[in-house]
Amino acid sequence: MPDLVWYVTTHDRDTVARYDERGRFLDHFVKKGAGGLREARGLAFGPDGHLHVASAHESTSRVLKFHGRDGSFLGAVGGRPWLDHPYSLAFGPDGRLYVSNQDSDTVARFDGRTGDPLGVFVPAGSGGLKTIRHVLFGPHGNLYVASRDTDSVLRYDGHTGAFLGALVAPGSGGLERPIQLAFGPDGLLYAGSSGDDRILRYHGVTGAFVDCFVDGRHHHRGSGLHEPSGIAFGPRDGDLYVAARGTSQVLRYDGVTGAFKEVFIEQGEGGLETPEFILPVADGG
Repeated sequence: MPDLVWYVTTHDRDTVARYDERGRFLDHFVKKGAGGLREARGLAFGPDGHLHVASAHESTSRVLKFHGRDGSFLGAVGGRPWLDHPYSLAFGPDGRLYVSNQDSDTVARFDGRTGDPLGVFVPAGSGGLKTIRHVLFGPHGNLYVASRDTDSVLRYDGHTGAFLGALVAPGSGGLERPIQLAFGPDGLLYAGSSGDDRILRYHGVTGAFVDCFVDGRHHHRGSGLHEPSGIAFGPRDGDLYVAARGTSQVLRYDGVTGAFKEVFIEQGEGGLETPEFILPVADGG
């Protein structure tokens, strides 16, 4: 197995695919529909070393757990009333599992090892949250949430879930329908503006708009970026990788300048279609 492996969830294929450091297909680590997987979305490795995947379809509304080495199904976490169309998940600094719910606009919390529910961490609509998408913990331990329908990024206390204000104010820098977020090696927040095919940068503490890092509206820079979803930085090269849901590709950009480098994973490679989340794992998984 290569030293660096990319895990990719595909909304329409109901799988988790793996690719090597050159974007070549390795295998379907989680086979189609394994454990009842439907509408695969967010994914993360837990403190136990196993892969957790959000199964968003209303028939499941679970977080499914797969063995970290062979992808075999180990069981499910959550279910109603705690999960309602889950989208994104993150393990916090406390080792607990946090899951965003699209239909209830909440963030639920679970024990990171047992999966036992620990209640609602961010209540419905807190701080004006509307149509929740990506959740992630920032460098200072707080929780950051993409609020798609308010064109903003909201911040919550990482211990209590209390609303701390909007890090990115509605529409700042032209932000339109944010889906996924990432903190870069430079400490800036990168937000996918899915409504206008751009990746925008903000100060990681103040939320002040910095610039448009990738502009998919201009082919010479964005190489046709359409409907940016997953965002991740390469742990070795520091480049920015973006899943383009509209073209079923993963694109690679210079991590310093934002210049387009290549189509990292081509449409159809390993059955790639409508990629959602991308996750690089430096030890190969």
